[in-house]
Amino acid sequence: MTRASVGQQMPPAGTIPAGGDATGPGPDRSPRDEVLLETLTRQTRVMESLSAGETDTPEAAELAWLGVQHQADRYLRSLDARAWARASERWGERLASHRRMLEDYHGEAGRRLAEARPGVAGAAGQRVGLRVAVIGKGGAGKSLVSGTLCRVLARRGRRVLAADLDTNPGLAFSLGVAPCSGGLPDRVVEPHPGAPYGWRLRSGVSPAQVVDRFTTPAPDGVRFLALGKIDEPDKASSKRTVAALLEVLLGFADPSWDVIGDLEAGPTTPFERYHAFADRVLVVVGPAWRSAMTARRLLPLVGEVPTTVVGNRFGHEPDHPGLDPVVRIPFDPAVADAERRGLAPLDACPSSVAVAAIERLADLLVAGQAPA
Repeated sequence: MTRASVGQQMPPAGTIPAGGDATGPGPDRSPRDEVLLETLTRQTRVMESLSAGETDTPEAAELAWLGVQHQADRYLRSLDARAWARASERWGERLASHRRMLEDYHGEAGRRLAEARPGVAGAAGQRVGLRVAVIGKGGAGKSLVSGTLCRVLARRGRRVLAADLDTNPGLAFSLGVAPCSGGLPDRVVEPHPGAPYGWRLRSGVSPAQVVDRFTTPAPDGVRFLALGKIDEPDKASSKRTVAALLEVLLGFADPSWDVIGDLEAGPTTPFERYHAFADRVLVVVGPAWRSAMTARRLLPLVGEVPTTVVGNRFGHEPDHPGLDPVVRIPFDPAVADAERRGLAPLDACPSSVAVAAIERLADLLVAGQAPA
């Protein structure tokens, strides 16, 4: 079977229902309408591209089907965002048609995967990439978990994209790259009055192109991508790049990559669905009650995405009621010293007990055994 057979089972992708081309201007369309409809067209193109390539082994074909299924899932979840809900009255028919297309892709992928030989399907499942968003209160250790997890996965031969969705450069330090590096360049974004903060991913630039051409190399082969940081010369950089970065993460559909996103602390980014690209959310919680309070506020915001609690910097403190962590990362003076010096724990103290705990977390995620 070839990967092209995915597309052969689908209705012609990119078909626009009655009402015109979704990418073109219209007298009754607001700038926000234009962005929403162009997003549907971009999603259709991503599904087309994902289902159009050739594969030369049964395992690669099953990996392709898994990619189709997972990407359709992510896009279907994204349609439940508030922006789409606001557009449903004006564009209900268009949204319904798009949803049916995604459901068709998902259904066909499920049927094909059900027909696969167990050994082939199992091997493909081991190769499918993780999509993880990391959230929590400020100071809980999100960047420590995100950056170390990225490098642990990369050392196992996996292709890893580390995405920093925080205006502070904590992930850069945890990875071991220069602070304020890895930001999306201005040439891949463009202004548009209907986009968040007035900027979006430039027309004609695909998420795969951004990852291929504009990510920054990090230790162990990790690729690093970040929104612009707030600094003295340019305080608007994060606003110019955040919508584009979110579109890259949601639309980067290659199933062989791990994508780990470090979200800004607190409830705002989950509320705005920055985690829409993820198939799992890690909520990092520390021993302090404020950290637990924030975690309890965050959990309802991630919706139907499976969520796993990770305890960080615990000593002998008991778990917070109702927040049982799948992994407890112990307080480690060596890691605390590395963080004070702005060093990546894997470089400063690779044998620390905290790093060992994050390696156990990686084991569970790769094996699909992290409980929700």
